[in-house]
Amino acid sequence: MVWRYEMNKLLKKILSGLHQHNDCDNFALAVYGLDQNIHYDALIIAPSWKPEKVFLQSEAQIQLMRQGPYYAGYEIHVDGFKIGYIQTAACAGNVVDCVLSVLPELTPDKIFFIGAVGALKTDMQIGDILVPQCSVAGDGSSLYLYDRVDAKNFRKQIDQDPNVNQSLIETGKKLGVQIKEKVVYCTDSIVCEYLHLEDILSLGCDAIEMETAAFLRCMELLNKKADVILCVSDNSASGISLVGRNDEDSEKFHRSREQYFAELILARLRG
Repeated sequence: MVWRYEMNKLLKKILSGLHQHNDCDNFALAVYGLDQNIHYDALIIAPSWKPEKVFLQSEAQIQLMRQGPYYAGYEIHVDGFKIGYIQTAACAGNVVDCVLSVLPELTPDKIFFIGAVGALKTDMQIGDILVPQCSVAGDGSSLYLYDRVDAKNFRKQIDQDPNVNQSLIETGKKLGVQIKEKVVYCTDSIVCEYLHLEDILSLGCDAIEMETAAFLRCMELLNKKADVILCVSDNSASGISLVGRNDEDSEKFHRSREQYFAELILARLRG
């Protein structure tokens, strides 16, 4: 297998083991239907969300390339751009397996991660758009992204590139979209997170979700930069729940997802 760029020793070991124990030379194509011989202007990684939800207000042509039991790959044509789009299941492990198997094979011009986030403080509203200043790795999958599994890496702070965030914030200003930069905590369990909220808050975290720490660590291994854009879906500090929220709050969340994600992505691609 010939990968598309130089990689560090740890990533090479990870991928060598993957290919040694799996009879596949092209995971992007075999699993998601995305061809490494096709140039994509962008690749979007989106836990849980189908592209129709993100590009609802855009005149996008969306083609399903391959579908599995909890994941799917799409090709999107919109505004003259060709975009690869991968819907994964939620949680860090699914994102890690996707990113590390696919991105060494594909060479998109830009990479986007889009997802939902729960606010932990009252200064955020449903539908607000956030970018992570950093993500605290409270998930188990991140522990496997080092030479050895070591508890010292649990809750390690994984930083996002501040220049990427600043550029995104400036893009948002031009579109009239306020983007807030916050510290995010990455958890493995929605059900169990509430028991530990005070502890999580004591770490200086403002919001919580399930994938960004592992995703950002994967970007470190790949020596790549990605735009990470999150939309507030609930707020435990304000008493707005993820399950059982009222219609008004649900509409705020859906409206932000359906409008702002596509606007920001396309504006970033236009430069």
